[in-house]
This record gives sequence, structure tokens and C-alpha cells, in this order.
Amino acid sequence: MKKLAAISIFAGIVGLTACNNQPMSNQQTFGANTPSQTISIKQALSARDDSYVTIEGKILSQVDNDEYIIADASGQIRVEIDNHIWRGQNVSSQDKVRLYGEIDSEWNKTELKVRELTIIK
Repeated sequence: MKKLAAISIFAGIVGLTACNNQPMSNQQTFGANTPSQTISIKQALSARDDSYVTIEGKILSQVDNDEYIIADASGQIRVEIDNHIWRGQNVSSQDKVRLYGEIDSEWNKTELKVRELTIIK
């Protein structure tokens, strides 16, 4: 009986250890899971709803608490950047940024819900 209990405990520990080796599905990474090709804002405005894109540009203005206008040579797009996305970075209108996010196309507007923001040096 003691052997059965010991085997059960050992199997439980091994099972828990195996569960901890699974990658976290909601980790935010800017690398392997993101599109490596940067597209223009004009192309992003034409992208399919719910598709993920990477764009580069400068912040022109803040429209609302978490909404901004980003521009590159091809045009402008409204982006939504939640507070946790900034990760304490200070960005000015002179800084070029790379944004990765999900296109949200509605009836008369298209915007980008930003998942990752990187300042380009």
C-alpha cells in the first residue's frame, strides 16, 4: 500500500512538472509570432479585418485617452494603444515607432489595436 501511495505521489509530481513546461499562450512577444514584413499604413488600411500587421510611423496626435493618429509617407491610421503596451516608454512626435497589432475594420473606419510597440532607434 505504501508503494502505491509513493507511486501516485511521484506520478502527480511528474504530471505537474510536465504542465509547467507548456508555453504560455497569452505571452506577448515581438518576434516569431509577429509578421516580419512591415507594411505601409496605406496597405494596413486595406488589410482584411482581424488580420495582424506591422507598421512603422510617427505619432501625430492623441485623439482620446488611448487612441492616437500614426502617419507614414503613405497616409494616416487611428491606433488604440492600451496603457500596458507602453511599458513605461516615453515616445515623442519625433520618434519613429514600430507597431504590431490587429486590424479592426468597421463600416466606415479602420483602426489598429496595438499589441506591441517598439521605438526605432
